[in-house]
Amino acid sequence: MGDRHPVVLVFMGGESAEHDVSLRSGAAVARNLPEAGFEPVPVVVTREGRYAFPPPEDLGRVADAVDLGDAVRRIRDRAPDCAFIAMHGPFGEDGRIQALCDLMHVPYVGSDVTGSAVAMDKWLAKCVYRSAGIPTPEAVLVDPRAFEGSPGPVLDAVETALGLPCVVKTTRLGSSVGVGVAQDREALRSRIDDALRYGGALCEGFHPGRELTVPVLEDPDTGEPAALPVIEIVVKGPSRFFDTTSKYDPALADEVCPAPIPPDLERTVRDLAVRAHRALMLRGFSRTDFLVDDRGVWTLETNTIPGLTEVSLFPRAARVAGMTFADLVRVLVQGAMRGR
Repeated sequence: MGDRHPVVLVFMGGESAEHDVSLRSGAAVARNLPEAGFEPVPVVVTREGRYAFPPPEDLGRVADAVDLGDAVRRIRDRAPDCAFIAMHGPFGEDGRIQALCDLMHVPYVGSDVTGSAVAMDKWLAKCVYRSAGIPTPEAVLVDPRAFEGSPGPVLDAVETALGLPCVVKTTRLGSSVGVGVAQDREALRSRIDDALRYGGALCEGFHPGRELTVPVLEDPDTGEPAALPVIEIVVKGPSRFFDTTSKYDPALADEVCPAPIPPDLERTVRDLAVRAHRALMLRGFSRTDFLVDDRGVWTLETNTIPGLTEVSLFPRAARVAGMTFADLVRVLVQGAMRGR
């Protein structure tokens, strides 16, 4: 019994548009758990919402996927000590899998149901930023019924409030899915249409400038959040915009860590990242994205389950801070098991 390694479920995949990225994050976590001292039990959630339990060495084996009831029974049979939720987007990052773990009394890495749900919704997160005095661009939430019934007044309201160009975003997706800059009214209408296909849209003031992101990691013993080294993202693609393609193709963006920025700016964004983590009531880890222009620092969004692929930003910052991927996994799982 003394030689038993704690069992860690690794949830990956899911029903969202970020399914493939999540599989890569989950695979990376599962590969590194043994070195961190844990036994991985991969749980692949299919695009149809079924559950497969492939061996760690063959994550593609999902033919025997089962429904939720059978999955819960299998999970209970394994008596897991913790769950590592490596799922991005709806049905994974928004509190639903977290609620399932709560009902099964399985502790898990990352934020609880409330923090996950609020941070996942970019509009709600923006409201929290404002209440906490965290600077964030002005924005307009699109009413989908009003837009579908008569888009003209909605487009007028966006142009009046924000001007053009402006940024159009999905409200509840990550990995830059459905995000783009609308240069004119026709592009604005088209991009809102596209974002609404994913469930919701908001328009945000456009701030061309330097893109920075700051990971936050909690101490597993005290639960105190601290900022890891700042990363600057320099996009080399033709759009000059950190979209989904450039985010996961190393040839299209340079991710410079530590970011070559003045010490006062570094202190500012690190402080804002920790403040955002606290204001959103997050746990374990997070990553907050910023834009910096001649008018100041603008907080864009906070990710409660940052990407954990081989090219993701959070592991890169952890390496600069002296942590291997296994070290990072160990800190996160230990914190979850201690209730931090």
